[in-house]
Amino acid sequence: MDIKLLETKGKTIKLLLKGTNHAFVNGLRRQIMAGIPVLAVEDVHFYQNNGAVTDETLAHRLALVPLKMDSVKYKQGDKVKLVLEKDGPCTVYSKDIKSTDPKVEPAELNIPLTKLVEGQKVKLEMDALVGLGKEHAKWQPAIASYQELPVLSGKGKSYKADVIEMILDEKQRDIIVENDQKLDYDPTTFVFIVESFGNIDVKELFLNAVEGLKQKSKDFREELKVLS
Repeated sequence: MDIKLLETKGKTIKLLLKGTNHAFVNGLRRQIMAGIPVLAVEDVHFYQNNGAVTDETLAHRLALVPLKMDSVKYKQGDKVKLVLEKDGPCTVYSKDIKSTDPKVEPAELNIPLTKLVEGQKVKLEMDALVGLGKEHAKWQPAIASYQELPVLSGKGKSYKADVIEMILDEKQRDIIVENDQKLDYDPTTFVFIVESFGNIDVKELFLNAVEGLKQKSKDFREELKVLS
């Protein structure tokens, strides 16, 4: 299989995967979304919260804040302590969350969590746990999607390059087909898109997913040896 980087923009990468099939590409998509360990708030201990947003709702919002982490340092099951303390009047944002590990911080700093008026206060502690997206959506580090590469042909010519340019153009919603062209799809070539939530760098996320698939394949072969 050949992999070509088409575009990197912020937390999104677009790749061209050649010489593969739906089973592998979908397995890669599932590994990215459900099999990469990342941090998310698991438990919230409230000491004070007399704002309009209830404890349950605030805890839910905190759990969905993506947290940056070192994927080498932290493994599945590890925990990090976080704290949040603010006095009103103010809007409390994700940037107000503080961690005992300075390298662990919200990936997005301006997510509104609650609003406090004069005399109101929120004070709480959180336990962030490294988990997997297959257990809960809060541990999903990205959205991954793919499509077969559209192929335009006509008068003996192939227009693959033009089609890729159309796909990369965010303003271009459709593949433009001229009267003398035919639109087909290549079942062995895919445009693969990964949109990270910021927990892990998007390129590192893709490489971790590939390594995860390789390890699963190795484990499966070992299990087959035991059964044979």
